[in-house]
Amino acid sequence: MPPNRRTATAVSPLSHHAPGKRSVVDRRSSGSQVADHIRGLIFAGTLRQGDHVRQDEIAEELGVSRIPVREAMIALESEGWISIEPHRGAFVHGLDLNSVRDHYALLGQLYGLAAERATERGDEDGIEALAAAERALRDAEDPEDILHANEAYLRQIFAMAHSPRLSSFGRLMTGVIPGNFFALVPGTIQPQKRGIAAVNRAIKAGNGVKASQEFVRMLRGHGDLVVDLLQSRNILWAPEN
Repeated sequence: MPPNRRTATAVSPLSHHAPGKRSVVDRRSSGSQVADHIRGLIFAGTLRQGDHVRQDEIAEELGVSRIPVREAMIALESEGWISIEPHRGAFVHGLDLNSVRDHYALLGQLYGLAAERATERGDEDGIEALAAAERALRDAEDPEDILHANEAYLRQIFAMAHSPRLSSFGRLMTGVIPGNFFALVPGTIQPQKRGIAAVNRAIKAGNGVKASQEFVRMLRGHGDLVVDLLQSRNILWAPEN
């Protein structure tokens, strides 16, 4: 079960901002951007398990109305970051260990299916573009460059799969880690490069099943690393069986 909610010692969700500091997001920001901000506060430990997430303070600090904040709360509750209690408000819930593992298992299956379809439906030009994207990822060193190169590779996979449904599912999958995954989760860069290289070899060889298996294996490993990180930050709990 998640730890007991803290009350008297609850930390303001916005206490890490200096007085007079410019808002983190502007008035045009959507609920998803507000949700990203709150995830970041939880991930950084500014908001801890049991803390009250005060919607009015979030809205005032970010310079947005309550509407995107409410949208963010709904999204965060569905992801397990917070729990909403009627007439009491929203409280930091922490993340469920099983849900985190399932998230990366689902990503592996999704990307794996896209790779399998890309193998079946892609042409020579697509395979060449995929190889170029893999080389760019292999050569990238800075985490920001790695992130962009990885995104480019995945975009090419989905483009070759020719499946709007798979692409839409990919867009719906929000990240567990708020920010640059490769900068924030230790030990993920080299496994990502090796995994994508293995995927690329399988696609080039026409073996879609193997490409899918490589994605599943890589994402399962990433899930283990994320679990280790979240446990070290005390924002992960294991549900009772």
